[in-house]
Amino acid sequence: MSAIPAPRFGDLFHIGMVVRDAAAAQEDLRTRLGAGPFLSTGDELAFDKVLVHGKPVPVRLKIIFCALGGTIVELLEPLDDRSPHAAFLAERGEGMHHLAFVVADLDEQLAAVRAANPDLSLLIDGTGPGNPFRWVYLDGANARETVIELWERNPASQAQYDTVRELVRR
Repeated sequence: MSAIPAPRFGDLFHIGMVVRDAAAAQEDLRTRLGAGPFLSTGDELAFDKVLVHGKPVPVRLKIIFCALGGTIVELLEPLDDRSPHAAFLAERGEGMHHLAFVVADLDEQLAAVRAANPDLSLLIDGTGPGNPFRWVYLDGANARETVIELWERNPASQAQYDTVRELVRR
């Protein structure tokens, strides 16, 4: 039996920040830090096919991506009180929620993460049918409270990744 390699997430894709008001946070980042350009996913993005702590929970968010220097920032405004984002906002206020990476093989990375931390749980599991690509949030309880988001690279995730990454190239 071969040893499971340590997780290797590669380059950072984005930093996720939970905010009360995505439009206000966008304006604040633009005026105070010179962030931009911005890319909104619309007034509401529904994640109806995800599991939160292993249970089906529809999640509703307003999401805006922006370039800040050479980094992508994702602003996440919870539109309901069921999501982990809403719980984060209620418990901690606005702030950094997660670090996101795109990986070639999600199963391989999950196995490596679980080998290093057997108590790790999935905060959000977006790997089931009905999701355009497989993605997860790794619970941050054992990672100094930082959630890690992993997207599995496929044509759908690559198209979204390329669109968002284009913000830093403008």
